Amino acid sequence: MKKAFTLIELMIVVVIISILAAIAIPKFENIRDEANTSSCRCNMRVLASAEAVYFGQNNTYTGVIANLSIFVGNAASLVCPINGAVYAVVIIGDSYTIPCPNLPGVGPDDHGSITDGIASWQ
Repeated sequence: MKKAFTLIELMIVVVIISILAAIAIPKFENIRDEANTSSCRCNMRVLASAEAVYFGQNNTYTGVIANLSIFVGNAASLVCPINGAVYAVVIIGDSYTIPCPNLPGVGPDDHGSITDGIASWQ
């Protein structure tokens, strides 16, 4: 007599795998969203640091990301991982702001901004 799995045993295994997948998939999406947020905030920190160095050398802020490429070689290619939008430096008087280019409704949330080296999410 051959030993084999019965149909009921196979169905139970399929149900167990389905339950585990239903639990695991939302966790992976949450981790992906956290990674995108972290990546975006890291990009803004890099640009803020380059802006501070630029100010130290030129006694003024730049509103052009390409000008920061001498400090950060890939400054012009840094993008928000949610929608691929490039960052912009907003200069108002003696202050600068680097906002997340993630538009409301496009991603899960706004990743914040950095104003004069101070992050909005801290």
